[in-house]
Amino acid sequence: MMSTFVTLIIMGMLLQGVVALLDSILDLAGVGGMLKGLPLIGSNLSLVWAYLFVLATDVNGSEATQLDFGASAEILSLGRFGMDVATALIILAFVPIRDAAISALGKGVGR
Repeated sequence: MMSTFVTLIIMGMLLQGVVALLDSILDLAGVGGMLKGLPLIGSNLSLVWAYLFVLATDVNGSEATQLDFGASAEILSLGRFGMDVATALIILAFVPIRDAAISALGKGVGR
């Protein structure tokens, strides 16, 4: 169970790095603002990037790389798509948890 938390925290860190790189490339190309201005996609752009990150890393693919959530993370009985969206949501939810864990470690080490 703890290894799943650590894996999700590390995936959140990797996702933030990938998103920062994608944002800088899109801004350099001049399409970043346009993409963020789209009505439905712009407000959910982080979820779109997280979903594409899950697809690219194939987290839910084979049994060897599959995360063990202890229960089905599939949403709305959508099969693989639902599992990938749920994993993307979980990774996005672990970004603030990672920040809190790093802050707590910094305070504990500083004493």
